[in-house]
Amino acid sequence: MGNQDRFGDQTPTNFTEEINGFGDQTPTNLTEEINGFGDQTPTNFTEEINGFRDQTPTFNYIIYRTLRFSPTLTQTITNLLQIFAPETETSDNIETLLSKLQKYLEKYRCCIIFDDVQKLFAPGKLAGQYKSGYEDYQDFFQLLVTVSHQSSLLLISREKIPEIIKLETENYPVRTLILGSLGIAAQKICQKHQLADREFWEKLINNYQGNPRWLDMTATTIQELFSGQVAEFIEYETLILPEALQAELEQQLQRLSPVEIRIMEQVANQDQPISIGEIISKLQLSIQESVNLIQSLKNRLLLDRQLENNLTVFTLNSVWKQYLINCLQNKS
Repeated sequence: MGNQDRFGDQTPTNFTEEINGFGDQTPTNLTEEINGFGDQTPTNFTEEINGFRDQTPTFNYIIYRTLRFSPTLTQTITNLLQIFAPETETSDNIETLLSKLQKYLEKYRCCIIFDDVQKLFAPGKLAGQYKSGYEDYQDFFQLLVTVSHQSSLLLISREKIPEIIKLETENYPVRTLILGSLGIAAQKICQKHQLADREFWEKLINNYQGNPRWLDMTATTIQELFSGQVAEFIEYETLILPEALQAELEQQLQRLSPVEIRIMEQVANQDQPISIGEIISKLQLSIQESVNLIQSLKNRLLLDRQLENNLTVFTLNSVWKQYLINCLQNKS
């Protein structure tokens, strides 16, 4: 494939998303939103965009860009245009830039991957609210879905993207994939770190939700401090959170609004799942405020919902629960 941008010299680590495999063909204008494991593309995801093996790739261009450092939309579109036409100059006229990009997306079949989309959202506010000066990304994402072209857009975020949720419900060619546990594939992380006590690997994986980043950090600690002995590491009743993992959770917690943090702490402090009614009572919130806050936490993929005796209740996974309990103990 002659015209191909090789991920800006940064290929996502082992990223498995076969754009050409949704059914037997890729829908026109396909936008795929992937939510999951943290600030960067999950470890242990095998890159197979379009195969790259024994078949001829379908895309003319595959472009990977991270939004980690919050580039303006003008910078992002200019950067994309320079892939097709290196002489492209920066312009303040966003409509002109968008018109040029649309023509290239019509002319070539492209797969554009934007990672770290959550970095466009404002910290301290409810999920999905854009930072001041970045609201035009909302129109940009909507445009790429709703106008006619032959390319695909892949958005990777730890928070759901509001306009993508809306477009998905309106039957546009948009799909959302929420990444769950790696399951048995997580054993490769244990193998990579040469961990012992293979019979305890499944318990270790379950303890850390099969999350590749969390497992990778934890496996490093097991190797460095416990000589790779998994049995010794998991024999303690308290879930051990390595410093690197705590730092990552703290970064994510700092993005929440103060009231969202209060709800997270309240849920973590319960032995049983908690209902919306109990949250309203314990935190003295209105029903409207409670619903908005819980929806925000769900869009951040932080609260787990389940149905018990015809009552909707919420829980936290074991890692977040232990982290927040530790934080509450440190405050007291």
